[in-house]
Amino acid sequence: MARLSTTKVSGVYPPMLCCPNCRNPLEQLDEGYFCRSCARSFPIIDGIPSFVDQYVTAGSFDASAFEFLFEMEQKHFWHVGRREIILDVLRRDIPDLAGSRMLETGCGNGNILWYLKQNGINIEGGDIFLEGLSFCRKRAGSVALYQIDILALPFNDKFDIIGAFDVLEHIDDDKKALAEMSRALKSEGNLILTVPAHRFLWSYFDEASSHKRRYSKLEMVTKLEQAGFAVKKASYYMFFLFPLLAAIRLIGNARHRRDNRKINVKSSLEVRTVPVVNEVFLGLLRLERFLLRYFDLPFGTSLLVLAEKK
Repeated sequence: MARLSTTKVSGVYPPMLCCPNCRNPLEQLDEGYFCRSCARSFPIIDGIPSFVDQYVTAGSFDASAFEFLFEMEQKHFWHVGRREIILDVLRRDIPDLAGSRMLETGCGNGNILWYLKQNGINIEGGDIFLEGLSFCRKRAGSVALYQIDILALPFNDKFDIIGAFDVLEHIDDDKKALAEMSRALKSEGNLILTVPAHRFLWSYFDEASSHKRRYSKLEMVTKLEQAGFAVKKASYYMFFLFPLLAAIRLIGNARHRRDNRKINVKSSLEVRTVPVVNEVFLGLLRLERFLLRYFDLPFGTSLLVLAEKK
């Protein structure tokens, strides 16, 4: 059970946050944050500032999934390969990366946040679920964490970089989420995101993962431009494994329609780690990481985009 902290948060947290309701500055008190403009209070729970009403998340997610993901993400080729690709893009395409302040929205249990921090990036994390943030703190150590809703962020012009890695597909109003991240970025700040690609790959796995959509490159670029971003890089990845995974999805769809069974993500073939196969697939993703330095890949099961706030 989450508990209210009576210790003032300091050190890793910024001196100024804004009210996610009215956008005015918040006052930091011993028990949390207070907005004098709209009289809303925001508590500190287990040392994490919370800007989400607890009833919103109560019972909305299986907390045991965080523990399962915590273990699986350490070695599964897709998670390891994705975080290596993200780091490589940041290092190659972000000027003054060492001096940049980054926020990962939807950081979950901290797989990517921990990896980027280990590689010298000044990063903070936010997620709507306290359970995930608890795992994130366990993994990443001393780092600023926030319980936040991506549709109402408590930041104005605060970050040089924001990352959202396989988050937007879970959001009903993805356009508002992009607008909120734009507001939280400094002028000429960068947004880096990954999303699942190609609508025809929609499957039982997307439904079991609570996805709302899969994206084409054109759709993602258009939404970013409408939100005031200039796209710097947009590439598919999971290129070499695309035929295999597409076949698995399409065959799986037919089987699940026939059997009318509900999929358990934890038992799905796509999240299993088979040692030799896992190493081969990770090697292919690392080859893609190298190729992405020189050109964009024409298709793949996932999409990576880097965009700059105008």
